[in-house]
Amino acid sequence: MAGVVSLLFKYIVFGPFQEDIKDLNKNFKALNDNLREIRVSIDELDKRVDEHDRRLDRHHERIKDLQNKVWGGN
Repeated sequence: MAGVVSLLFKYIVFGPFQEDIKDLNKNFKALNDNLREIRVSIDELDKRVDEHDRRLDRHHERIKDLQNKVWGGN
């Protein structure tokens, strides 16, 4: 008897929400996939920024060297 009540409760109370729960789970999966892609993109951008920062430092040093050669000292 308890099993029958449990099944009725499951299908009557939770039945209408099962499709919504499936949609919610699908949306969470899509959200997690999007967040993973964003993290990868951020990591790639960080690498590019680091490389540009190093290049900028090298250019800055070259400019200083050229200024020293042209104007001498300092």
